[in-house]
Amino acid sequence: MATLFIAVWGGASLTLVGEPLQEITVSIGASSTQSSAISGPATPKQRQVRLYADADCFVHWAADPTALTDGTAGRPLGADNPEVFNIDSGKLIAVIERV
Repeated sequence: MATLFIAVWGGASLTLVGEPLQEITVSIGASSTQSSAISGPATPKQRQVRLYADADCFVHWAADPTALTDGTAGRPLGADNPEVFNIDSGKLIAVIERV
């Protein structure tokens, strides 16, 4: 089964430095699956989050997200192509396979 790997760093800096504060994995499948919440205090609220998927997928983050296959709720993420986003602590990340 395919997996979305989530690594979280503190603050919204330009580079990922040191060990991540949190690491999460979420299975990628035919239905939307949510991660646990991005941890951290309310201030500073933003975290740098690296998303790495070993399969093509859509990802979406919110308080209670649902990733959709038509891309209306989420961003496409290519397999083996990590991307970094600034995501507020407390948000969850949803993922669904892209076919």
